[in-house]
Amino acid sequence: MSRWQKSPAGSVRYLGPSYHGFVSAPTPADHLEVEWQFDAPGIEPVAVWLRAAAIPGYTVVTGKTKALADRYLDTDDWRMHRARFTCRLREKGDGAELTIKGMADAQGGMRSRREVNEPIAHATVEGVAAANGPCGVMIRHIVGGRELRELFAVNTRRQTFDLSDELGLVGEIALDDTTIPHGGATAHLARVEVEVPADCVDRATRFVDVLVAAANLVPVETSKFEAALLATGQHPLPAAPQLGPTQVEASMTAGQFAFAILRKQFATFLANEAGTRLGEDSEALHDMRVAARRLRAAMSAFSTVLPAAMERLRAELGWVAAVLGDVRDLDVQLERMTEWREGLSADQASALDAIEAILHARWLLGRKRMLVALDSRRYERFVERFTATLRRGPPRSFLPGQQPILTIAPDLLRKRYRQLRKLGDPIRPPSPPEEYHILRIAAKKLRYGLEFVGPIYGKPAIAFSARVTALQDVLGLHQDAEIAVDTLREIATGRGRRLSPQTILAMGAISERYRIHGAQLRGQFPSVWKPLLGRDWTALLKDMDARERRSRLGR
Repeated sequence: MSRWQKSPAGSVRYLGPSYHGFVSAPTPADHLEVEWQFDAPGIEPVAVWLRAAAIPGYTVVTGKTKALADRYLDTDDWRMHRARFTCRLREKGDGAELTIKGMADAQGGMRSRREVNEPIAHATVEGVAAANGPCGVMIRHIVGGRELRELFAVNTRRQTFDLSDELGLVGEIALDDTTIPHGGATAHLARVEVEVPADCVDRATRFVDVLVAAANLVPVETSKFEAALLATGQHPLPAAPQLGPTQVEASMTAGQFAFAILRKQFATFLANEAGTRLGEDSEALHDMRVAARRLRAAMSAFSTVLPAAMERLRAELGWVAAVLGDVRDLDVQLERMTEWREGLSADQASALDAIEAILHARWLLGRKRMLVALDSRRYERFVERFTATLRRGPPRSFLPGQQPILTIAPDLLRKRYRQLRKLGDPIRPPSPPEEYHILRIAAKKLRYGLEFVGPIYGKPAIAFSARVTALQDVLGLHQDAEIAVDTLREIATGRGRRLSPQTILAMGAISERYRIHGAQLRGQFPSVWKPLLGRDWTALLKDMDARERRSRLGR
């Protein structure tokens, strides 16, 4: 659940770290930094202009001159960068300040990005490792068991000016003369930065426009961090490694086709690992889990054309998917708390706080277990082996994988369709919830199969996939209702003596609401089931058979 919020006017504000209702207020240590950055022909001419500036409505006061000694840190495999954060260590007197900054693209020289600060005792990598405040927690979640290393040093002589208007202080102007040592050389940057609180952007804009024109400033697209990477010749790893071709075509062999699908999904899986580790946006975990599901579904669907090693990797992926699923299920339950409180009195809604606290405690425990798994050597070996396997591609000596995809795909879909019909035809509204749940799993397998081979069949596959999706949507909502009832029942059974009568009553009201909703969804089942038996499947089947015949004839 992202805690960034865009206002109707288009400005952005950070609402603080979110843990499903347990939201801390924004603090100076964790805030949204908004600043303009410009290249300057020289720092001193800008300083002279600022000291004499007479812009109606504004006051500029000369501030302090500072010497800043910064070092930037990351792991060998660039975990901070892959999570789209930079880690800066700044010397401050006898201590140091640790800063985590989000990455953001510049727009007209202006960046808006999250900044988190934490004072630490020592300006060393060991001092960072001992940090136990907001930055330390973020770093440990992102890098896991990896060690931080110094990327480069950045030294800056900064002259500051305070900018005010008739309403008070607007922000700070910084003139930075920066050096970046590397090898036996030194890179130089002359930057002008104007930093303001997020709610002062409009108040500062007119002054910034005048400053740019008067001092001949040029907006910069690269941050100091990015400039230092270029100066030192370092190239961060991408969020996901290059695994090989991901494009699918009808002319491919089944092995080539399957590997392309696996590469695409594994890249998505890895790209969302950093956000999953951080845990501040539940969408990253959702996307990582879905990618794991699709990977396992593809490995199952194409099992006959994939080498035997894939089955071992699929088993390991099942272990990872399980620990991700435990946390994601709790994400969903916590996000549902707002829905649970709807229609309740203020007292009843407040009584659900105890349930939310129980779910939150489970979520924290689940995240701890998940991070242990992601930090383990077992997970690292899985990623290494799967990456190497996908890069090698399908073995040419494995003959089943050399069959054309057009001869394999029809049986893949027929098998899943037959299973769906076998499970779905007997279902009636009074059928037990378990039968609906098993049918939902079969529908998901068929939909994934359609997603995999859909690009080679076009409109017929898209039309039928829409029918399967409609069924899955109803079955998914039905399963959500059953899970909600089961969760409340389990909590009432295990914790009933510790819960207040008001909480038990509120849980009963919610359970009844979901029971009624489940009955309504079972009533909708025939309307989404019947279209699966009609012409859309027939049209897809006809198209698949025609393409298979042409493929076998070599046309």
